[in-house]
Amino acid sequence: MKQYFTGFFTAVCLTASVFLFMGSQNKNLGDIEVNSITVRTADGKMPIYIAYGGEGHGYIQTYNADGKIMSYFGTSESGVGFFQTFNADGIKTSHLGTAVDGTGRLTVNNDGKIETRNADGEMTSYLGTGDSGIGYLRTFNADGKETSYLGTSTDGFGFLQNYNVHEKITGYFGTNKNNDGMAILFDRYGDEGWSVSGKQ
Repeated sequence: MKQYFTGFFTAVCLTASVFLFMGSQNKNLGDIEVNSITVRTADGKMPIYIAYGGEGHGYIQTYNADGKIMSYFGTSESGVGFFQTFNADGIKTSHLGTAVDGTGRLTVNNDGKIETRNADGEMTSYLGTGDSGIGYLRTFNADGKETSYLGTSTDGFGFLQNYNVHEKITGYFGTNKNNDGMAILFDRYGDEGWSVSGKQ
């Protein structure tokens, strides 16, 4: 009798093992419906939160170890999609999404900037905000040397500067401190050679 029981118990265990093995190979969990998903670390911190925000829109949020929001991906109340990033202090630094009128929108905040680089890693363009809150655009050649500058001076007027391959200024077009238009041409060494003012 003991042998029969041992054999039966062994068969049950083997059968259960087969089903467990087959189940472990099936990665399809079917349909899962939840109101939200919260991922927590061993010390109770929440790095990821996925939820339904109501009115037909959902979102995903990630947080750093201090509990500050780092990113937001979801749908706005107006029904458009967008993605936002934040710095270590939880201050928004970028926004990529769709405007209410249906057009695309990219915004960089907190004195943000946009850089492009070539295959060698050299910067080819820079669009951003300066220390005094002014906007400017710089372009560079394949060797990373500056070729042009378009922006706003610390006095608040706009100007354009061009540079040669030695990064010497060769041209200036803009506004002077008297608010008159002016143009200046320089030689290959960056020395002024010709200038004209728009003042009558």
